[in-house]
Amino acid sequence: MAYQDRMSQEELQAGFDEWAHTYDRDVAAAGGFPFAGYARALKTIWELAGTGPGMSVLDLGVGTGNLARRFLASGCDVLGADFSAEMLAKTREKLPGLDLVQVDLTLDEWPPALERRFERIVSNYTFHEFPWPAKLRILSRLAGRNLAENGRIIIGDIIFPTRADLDRARVEAGNAWEEEYYWIVEETREALEPLGWQVAFHPVSFCAGVFAFTPPASLL
Repeated sequence: MAYQDRMSQEELQAGFDEWAHTYDRDVAAAGGFPFAGYARALKTIWELAGTGPGMSVLDLGVGTGNLARRFLASGCDVLGADFSAEMLAKTREKLPGLDLVQVDLTLDEWPPALERRFERIVSNYTFHEFPWPAKLRILSRLAGRNLAENGRIIIGDIIFPTRADLDRARVEAGNAWEEEYYWIVEETREALEPLGWQVAFHPVSFCAGVFAFTPPASLL
């Protein structure tokens, strides 16, 4: 369910609110596109973050708390952010000690709770909702206003190495395919590396992987 100009914010939020009630079951049961690699992505994000007790972590698109749970268990100071009120409600049930905030990342104004810096910013299966201009705008804002010095942004998502890999997956997925704003590794590198970003990619399945982004010092 991608962020679409043709879809109202109310309709979009209603869709995610409805999905909150079956999300964990859906990702656990899925073996092919789009959730192949979902569990490995969670583990890979956590490993790449290299966090320890007391480190500050912002989880964007916290959903039902599946990624945030790992950082809480490591003793991190975690703030979870999500667009959906029902997703946040599910997370409160599972992780009652987690600080949460509702936010639409596509808007210019973010809640005061996000006006701070974090040592790690993480996300899983969220950014494919945004077209590339929004991705770049959000990444730049996070780097400039939310990321601590020497921090990292680590994003797991539906990601394909090349446009040809995406096209192949579209054909193989058949009716399971949804047209959303999936990452392409080579295109992401072509866009970000000339701007000074360091981009490392870690594949976890044929349709998923994890980016580790280090922004240029000029943005920090």
